[in-house]
Amino acid sequence: MPAFAAAARFGSLTDAARQLNVTPGAVSRQVKTLEDSLGVALFVRSHNAIVLTEAGTRFLSYVNSSLAMLDEGARTLAPQSSKLVINAPITFVRRWLIPRLPSFSELHTDIALRSLSLGASEKSDVSIIYRRTDAPSQTDDIVLRDTTVAVCAPRLLTMIGRDPSSESILSLPLLLDTEDAWSWHRWSAAAGIQFQPRHGTISLDTDEASIDACLSGLGVAQASPEFVESELRSGQLVMLKPNIMANVGVYFLQRAPTSPLGVSFRAWLETARF
Repeated sequence: MPAFAAAARFGSLTDAARQLNVTPGAVSRQVKTLEDSLGVALFVRSHNAIVLTEAGTRFLSYVNSSLAMLDEGARTLAPQSSKLVINAPITFVRRWLIPRLPSFSELHTDIALRSLSLGASEKSDVSIIYRRTDAPSQTDDIVLRDTTVAVCAPRLLTMIGRDPSSESILSLPLLLDTEDAWSWHRWSAAAGIQFQPRHGTISLDTDEASIDACLSGLGVAQASPEFVESELRSGQLVMLKPNIMANVGVYFLQRAPTSPLGVSFRAWLETARF
C-alpha cells in the first residue's frame, strides 16, 4: 500500500522509489502485485510518468483513509504524550537515526516518537527524503551527506589480501543496492578505474539489504561509514581502500518543520547530524 500511495502522490515510480529508499523496480513490482490481486489496472503508464486510472483514483481514497486511520490509531496509544511523527527512508532510520535517538529522548522525555519509514504521512512533523547527487551539497536543509566506501566481511580478504588494489576489489562478488549500480560507479570514478565487475553481481532493493548481505559474506558492498560504524568497530566488516570515498547523495528535510515538536527535532538534528 505505501508504494501505491507514494506512486500516486508523485506521479512517478522513480520519485516514489526515492521517497521510500528502494529501487523503481521494487515500487513497480509492488504496484503490479497489487494490481494483479485486485484484477484492475491502477495506473496508465507512459515513458516519463504514470497517471491514475479511474479505478486507481477510487482505490486511492480508500488507501489514504486506511493509512490515516492507522496513523490515528497509533497516536491514541499514547494519549498523554506529545507525538512526534517522523517520515524518513528505512536505512536512514535504522542505521543513523535510531542509534542517536537516546540523546533526543533524554532531552524530551515527554515526547512519544513515531517513525513512518515505509511511506509518507501527510501528518508527519518531520519529513526527510533522499536525493542522489555526486557533489557535496551545501544547504541548510541537509541532514546527512551520503558518502560511500567499499566494505566486506573479513573472510573475503583471504581472496585478495589485506591491502588490495582497487581493480582486485572488482574481482570479488559485488553487491548492488540499486539496479544501475550508482554507488559502485561513483566509487570506481573516485578510484580512477572503470566499473567492470569480474566475478558477477547480486542486486538488492535497498542499501539496508546490501549491508545485510555483506555481513553474511556474500560480497563487497558500498556503504556509508555512518551506517556501518558499529560493524566496522566490532570487526564484522572491514573497509577496503579507506582513502577512496565518493559522494552519492544527500538526506535532507523536505520542508521546514512548522510544529513545535518538529522545530525542536530540527534543532536537535543540528547537533547530531555531522
